[in-house]
Amino acid sequence: MKQNIIITAGPTNERIDSVMKITNMSTGALGCVLSETLLEEENDEINKIFYITTKMSYKPHTNSKKIEFITIESTQDLIEALKKIFREHKIDVIIHSAAVGDYAGKYVVKAEDLVDEILNLIQTTSREKISKDMLMRVFENPKVVTNNSGKISSYEPHLMTMFSLTPKVIGLIKQMEPNVKLVGFKLLDGVSKEELLKVASRLREKNHADYIVANDLSKIGHGKHWAMIIDESGIVCECKTKKEIASAIGDLLF
Repeated sequence: MKQNIIITAGPTNERIDSVMKITNMSTGALGCVLSETLLEEENDEINKIFYITTKMSYKPHTNSKKIEFITIESTQDLIEALKKIFREHKIDVIIHSAAVGDYAGKYVVKAEDLVDEILNLIQTTSREKISKDMLMRVFENPKVVTNNSGKISSYEPHLMTMFSLTPKVIGLIKQMEPNVKLVGFKLLDGVSKEELLKVASRLREKNHADYIVANDLSKIGHGKHWAMIIDESGIVCECKTKKEIASAIGDLLF
């Protein structure tokens, strides 16, 4: 039976104002190699690949009619795109290689306004009643924030941005589609193989992933991309390049 696949790739971008964004160093290169490798031989087992990434990320070089590109910007955009695809299509596999940002901008405030609000709280509240919770409420929801619907002035000397955690997309996938085969990714930097295996195994178990591709940033670059693929039994294989990772995933899935 021909299968429908989702591949997510590249970073998410979280808006601070209409110009500034917070993002990460992901380029989407691995997602490109994954999709190109799966399509290069016109795999008869693949019906369609839904390729979800951001506008500025690398895109696969392919003329295949089996791939549909879906452009997103933020983590929430990615979640909504997944929901829509799951509603409209039966998806068999999702290869979730996107580097979803951990944080999104909550609000922007001038330090002077925040200091004024804290001083006002201190001056109007008896010392005995001031608590850490009261001060935290000011930080979580200040009364005066900077309008960030347009471009914030380039001349604010003490501009501050509060960040909030983004949803963990990998944790939502099996909630949205329990029967999908899930390949997740974990990236650490400069850790031991044992530590990477332990962290990746916890991620796989927590999110009910079928496979996790465990990467080490210190071993990526100059044409190399070391990674190990793990399943419930432990390490399935180790790879040295993006192409090897893509081929190994293809062998495991088809």
